Amino acid sequence: MDTSTHVMMGIGLAGLAHLDPSIAASKEASQVILAATILGSNAPDFDYFIKILKGNGAYIEHHRGLSHSVPMLFVWCLLFSWPIYFINQEIPFMNLFLWTLLAIVIHVVMDLFNAYGTQAGRPLTKRWLSLNTIPLFDPFIFGLHLIGIGYWLFSENPGIGFLFIYLGIIFYLLIRFYYSTRIINQVKKYLHENGKLTVIPTLSFNKWNFVWESKSLFKVGHVNSKKITLVHEFEKRSAGEPIIAKSLIDQNVKHFFNNSAHQHVFVLPTLNGYEVRWIDLRFRTKNHYPYMAIVKMNESYEIQSSYTGWIHQSTLIDQKLQQVKSVSPPEKNSTHLSES
Repeated sequence: MDTSTHVMMGIGLAGLAHLDPSIAASKEASQVILAATILGSNAPDFDYFIKILKGNGAYIEHHRGLSHSVPMLFVWCLLFSWPIYFINQEIPFMNLFLWTLLAIVIHVVMDLFNAYGTQAGRPLTKRWLSLNTIPLFDPFIFGLHLIGIGYWLFSENPGIGFLFIYLGIIFYLLIRFYYSTRIINQVKKYLHENGKLTVIPTLSFNKWNFVWESKSLFKVGHVNSKKITLVHEFEKRSAGEPIIAKSLIDQNVKHFFNNSAHQHVFVLPTLNGYEVRWIDLRFRTKNHYPYMAIVKMNESYEIQSSYTGWIHQSTLIDQKLQQVKSVSPPEKNSTHLSES
C-alpha cells in the first residue's frame, strides 16, 4: 500500500488497541500506543535508506524485500517497542510489543494484496508474492479509516468502532479476492491458450488489467465487466541479439529484473546510437508503461548511461538519462542515477 494508507492504518490500530484495558485506562497509554502503531505500520518501508546509500537502482531491487521478511517483523518490533517502553512505561511491555508487531504484520499482509507484492517468504524463498487483489491506493480502505478517526473524535473508547471497520476491511478483501479469481477464469476462457497470466486490480471491482505471456508472445488488455479488450500484442525478442544481450549485463537492468515480471524490450535508434528499454507490462497507463529500465548505448553497443525506476511521462525519459554528469567506463557497465 502507499505511505498515506500505512499511516492511516497505524492510527486505526491505535484506536483498535483501546479494546485492551491497559491502553484504554489512560490518555498517556493511548498516546504511547499511537506512536508505536504508526511507527510499526511504516517500519518495513524504512528500507528507503537503501536509496540514500546505494542509489535508486538498488532501492528498486530491494524495496519490499528483506525488510518485509518474517525475521524482520520481529527485528522491527524490537527496534521500536524497546525504546518506546524505555521512554514511557505506561503500558506493560508485552502489550506494547504485541500491538507494534500487529501493526508491522498488517503492513506486510496489505502489501501482499497489491500487484507489486513482497518477498515476505524470505528466508524460505526469494520469490515475489502477490495476490493482485487491490490497487496500491484503495480509497475504500482509506475512507473507512477516515470514518473511524471521525468516530474517535466523539468517543472516549474507539475500539469497538475500529473493530467493525477492520471486520469490514477483511470482508472487502475477501470480495476483492473472489473478483480476481473470477477475472482470471474469464480471461483464460477467452484466450484459450496456455501461458502465464497476471491480473492487475484497478479502483473498480469491474475493471481489471491483465498480462498474458507465452514463450513467444505477450498480450496486454483489460476487462470491463464481462467485456475483454486486447490493447497490445508484443512478439518477444531474443535475448541472444547482441544489443539486448549487452543491455542485460547493465546493473540497473539487473536491478529491474530482480523484482519485475512480464519484461518486454524495445530497441530504439537515436542520433548517436540506441536506447534499449525494458518495461514491466503489469503497469500500464493508457499506452505508457511507467516501470522500466533504460540503457543508452553508442553505435558500438557500449553502454553510456542507464536508469531504472518509475517514469510516469515518456517525455521525462531523456531528462533521466541526461542527469549523468560523467560517463562510466564501458567495463563498469552502468551509471546509477537518482530519481527526482
